[in-house]
This record gives sequence, C-alpha cells and structure tokens, in this order.
Amino acid sequence: MNKRKIQIAVISIIAVLTLGGAFLNNKYAHVATPQQNKTQVVKKETKKDTVANSKKTAKEKKESLESEKKNESSKESSKDSTKETDTEKKIADKNVEKATSTVIESADDVQEEVANSTTNNETKNPVVEHKEEPNAPPATPSQPEPTQPTPENKPTPEPKNEVTFSIKGTATNSSSYFISPQKVEMKEGQSVMDVLSDYCRNNGIQVGIRGGTYVAGINNLYEFAKGAESGWLYRVNGVFPSYGAAQYAVQVGDTIEWMYTENMGKDVGAPQV
Repeated sequence: MNKRKIQIAVISIIAVLTLGGAFLNNKYAHVATPQQNKTQVVKKETKKDTVANSKKTAKEKKESLESEKKNESSKESSKDSTKETDTEKKIADKNVEKATSTVIESADDVQEEVANSTTNNETKNPVVEHKEEPNAPPATPSQPEPTQPTPENKPTPEPKNEVTFSIKGTATNSSSYFISPQKVEMKEGQSVMDVLSDYCRNNGIQVGIRGGTYVAGINNLYEFAKGAESGWLYRVNGVFPSYGAAQYAVQVGDTIEWMYTENMGKDVGAPQV
C-alpha cells in the first residue's frame, strides 16, 4: 500500500511539473515573440537597405559607363568632323590653284594675242624713218698700202751631237784642271776612249794608250808618277764605271771627266773595293 501511494505521489508530481512547464513555456513564448519579430524586422530592413544601395551603385556605374561611351562617341565624331574639314580645305585649295592657273594661262594667251596683233600691224604698216644723209666729204685719191716684208723661213738648227769634256790633273797639282769642262762634238757610236783620242789629237795634247784600252798618261803625266797608287781614272755623269773606257758607249749630253788620282781613287771619290 505504501509503494502504491509513493508511485501515485511521484506520478502526480511529474504531472504537475509537466503542466507547469508547459504553462511557463506558453507564457514566456508570448514575451519572446515580439523581440524576435523586432530583430527579424530590423534584419529585413537592413537587407532592403543593402539591396537598395547595391542597386544604386549598379545604376551609378551604368550611368558612368554610358557617359564614357557618349564622350568617346563625341570624340570620334569630332575627329571625323576635323577630317572632313581638312579634306574640304584641301579640295578648296586645289580648286583655288586650278582657278589661278587658268587665270594665268588666260592672261598669257591674251598677252600673246596682243603681241601677235602688234607684230602683224607692224609688218603690215612698217614705219619708215626718214634720215637726213650727211654731206659726203670730197673723195681723196687712194694711196697704195705699204707692203709688209714676208719673213724668211730660216731653217731651225739641228741639235749638235755634243758632250761635256774635261781633264783634271797636272804634274804640279793633281786636283787642278788641265782642260776645263767644255762642249765637245762627238760622233755616233763613239766610246769614251774615242772622244779622248780625238780631242787630244785635234788640240795637240800628248796621250799614251796601251793596247787600245788603257790610258797610261795624258800630257806626259803617267801612272806611278806620284806614287804606287797613282794613275788615270774616268767618270761619266758622276759615276765611275767598272770597265774600260774603250767599252763605254757615249750618249749625246753625257759629262765625261778624266782625273788623276794619287791613292787609288780615294782623293777623287771613287768607290773602294
């Protein structure tokens, strides 16, 4: 019986608590609902504001893009208008040039016509000038003109076959000239020895030649007369040849020098071997 009572009491307590909880829930539910509604309303309004702001910004962006497009189109239209004005100016300038050229050509044609007309008039009606002729002086008897002597055709002298010839060296002084440099006639094909022989023979000068090729003495001044290294040398155009005078062919205008040396040519500038 006690257990039964306890069970009944527990069940009743549970029922009371359940009913009390349901009542409390219903009571506070009425209190919490307005606050929740307010928050929901606030959220809805904020959402509306954000949506409105986003729409506004989108609209502003769209308007800015449209304005930019309008500006670009206005710029392009201004460019096109400037191009059109430039082309119109060019066409106008060309027209002006054509008009001026036609005017100039017409003026030139008019000038040519005027000139042709004046020339035709002059040819048709030539102007005759009457000049008074002066009284002619009395005629004088003509005198014969003096005749000028005709120049004589003198033959031009032919160039002579000449060479410059000299002999340096005497018994008293080897460096003094015995025969000073002078022009001497020569024959074609002569050698230096031939020129020396002809000159000495024509002027009475003694010359000693050995074997027809070696000059031993001139004017009685012989080799070794002034030492073991003394003797006669010859030079042509400032050069001492390395062969005998009988083998050297003379050319017109050559300078031939015979000179006496006392030391194998050192004193006259001959090359030394």
